[in-house]
Amino acid sequence: MSTEQTRDQVVRYEPLARTPLPDVIAEQLLAEIDSGTLRPGDRLPSEPELARQLQVGRSSLREAIRKLHTLGVLDVVRGRGTFVRHRTEPEPTPQFVHWSATQGPAIAEVLEVRIGLELAASGLACVRATQADIDAVAARCREHEAARRKGDLDVLVHTDEQVHESLIRAARNDLLLQMYLALVPQMREFRAHTLALGHADERFDPHHRAMLAGLVKRDPAMVREAVVQHVGALYGEVKAAGTVETGRQAAGQMLDYATILANFT
Repeated sequence: MSTEQTRDQVVRYEPLARTPLPDVIAEQLLAEIDSGTLRPGDRLPSEPELARQLQVGRSSLREAIRKLHTLGVLDVVRGRGTFVRHRTEPEPTPQFVHWSATQGPAIAEVLEVRIGLELAASGLACVRATQADIDAVAARCREHEAARRKGDLDVLVHTDEQVHESLIRAARNDLLLQMYLALVPQMREFRAHTLALGHADERFDPHHRAMLAGLVKRDPAMVREAVVQHVGALYGEVKAAGTVETGRQAAGQMLDYATILANFT
């Protein structure tokens, strides 16, 4: 056997890694912040202008900005623009980033099951929920928002659990409830990390309210959309944070949320 034939049998080529464009954009913006080109308080150019400067699509740019907002790097102020965040207090972000990098793929499995259960409950609840069930969901939403104002993370986690459990209970399916309750302990640490991040009320409470509004109207599509947006936001934050910590190694094991969702529709 010739040397060339031997080399042909031994050499193996791995596919070249393809970095998602939003990650490339986020890394470039982070580099500019780290170098001092962008300083705390600086406003980024408008979305069309920044997309033009970077020569990227606006959807990819929006995804990159969303990731950096999640990680506490940027502040997005409606009507004013996007700013480099001032860091005057210790942030929970480093802990969340490390946790996401190590636990992301495992929590992704839990969220995949959770989305299936909550989507099923959404439809059933719109058919079966009594007025008392709807009142219970409304009460749990109020309790959660009250807990946020008090700033007790343990109570915040508990009341968030209660909001979602009340939706499951409104479906009036005991087996579905048992399956969901089995997931709750596995989600507790995850909830603590996500609820400790800044602007959690802006990111998650509107989903709770939309879920309740859909239930009041007995509109299963509206409730399901609120659930999809809520779990999607959680999933996206873990995937984005894990990307920063590991250079996409662990996060790469997590499917895109749209791929997961396609299996439930």
